[in-house]
Amino acid sequence: QKEAMLASHWDRKFKESMISKSEFTKRWNTYFDAYKGDYFNKKGSPEYKSNLVSNYIFSIIETIRPIMVDNDPKFQSMPRSPEGMRFSEDLNKALGYEWDREQMNTKLYRELINNLVTGNYFFFVPWDSLKKEIRAVSVSPFNLFVDPIAQSIQDAEYVIYADYYNINVVKRQFPEHAERLVGSTIKHTELVQDKDVDKQVENQVLILEIYHRDHDCHLQGAKDTFSKDAKSFVTIVAPELGLVLKDDENPYKDDKYPFVHGKDYDVPGQFWGEGEVSQLLSPQTYMNELNNSVLDNAKATANMPWIVDSISGIPKGSITNRPGLIIRKRQGTEVRREQPPGMPSYVVNAIESYKGDMEQISGIFDTLKGNSETGVYTAQGILALQEAGQARIRLKVKLME
Repeated sequence: QKEAMLASHWDRKFKESMISKSEFTKRWNTYFDAYKGDYFNKKGSPEYKSNLVSNYIFSIIETIRPIMVDNDPKFQSMPRSPEGMRFSEDLNKALGYEWDREQMNTKLYRELINNLVTGNYFFFVPWDSLKKEIRAVSVSPFNLFVDPIAQSIQDAEYVIYADYYNINVVKRQFPEHAERLVGSTIKHTELVQDKDVDKQVENQVLILEIYHRDHDCHLQGAKDTFSKDAKSFVTIVAPELGLVLKDDENPYKDDKYPFVHGKDYDVPGQFWGEGEVSQLLSPQTYMNELNNSVLDNAKATANMPWIVDSISGIPKGSITNRPGLIIRKRQGTEVRREQPPGMPSYVVNAIESYKGDMEQISGIFDTLKGNSETGVYTAQGILALQEAGQARIRLKVKLME
């Protein structure tokens, strides 16, 4: 009964955090659709309507990403006493080795998509006691849930990592609970949105891994075995089965949660960061609508209708768009083609205006893409423009480091 109550307690906290985060989750799904271009595809529109997608959002994000990981971070360990000076160079090399061993440049490059699209990326950084090494595990923002009033990872009362695992994987990890483990289908589809998984696949178990500071919520008798200095704990539950798989002290001496949270733009007083897409979505949407209006107009004006008297003697279907077409008609009847109206100049101007708005909002100008500003032709001038154009990206890199 105590175990079921503990599992129910964390299931309730998980759903409480999920509700608090739901507005962000909904927006993130929209932002990813915009990044991929799916958001702008009008699937239900008639065939004659144009469906052109010029995705500047994708272009902007893919311009920022490689610049942010252009260089590996430079590790510098500073000795606290003169005796430590001789170890500092070795430690710098060791830190650089760890970065390369975990292939952090590749992992970070991949996670920057989450960072620039949703505004957040996470790494779970545990100590692997079997291999005797640090690990850096990418964590999707969709799978992390925190105390709703927290403003950062370390001031949260709890941090929950939620995911679905095959029942055989869970049984191997927790053999003492194997007989009580039962698989089912996936109920919370947002937890597997970035995985190529059939949502109706069976034999899946929802697992919550919780790092928390709740001293009172433990298995009966278990809290008596904790040390007096324990300030935080780690609990693993299968909430849908009412099972507690693990309930221990936080194993790390600094008593911190082993998660790293990176943000694209840090909003004061808000746990979740904001990304590029939230500000670019509106001008991108209207720019695509105007582009399609221009395309529809071009298709219509290139094939204006003919006006033919019914007694003109011209058989139905004989008038085509073939160049040099000769039309014979009865004398006194009318055969003419409508003159197309001109496209208003303000439409084209508005498209260029929206492009400029997206550049101003993102801070990504043509100079970063190798296009020179008018009147700037020297190498030094172009480098100066690129340096100035990277001001926003340099801030992102500093926050990332």
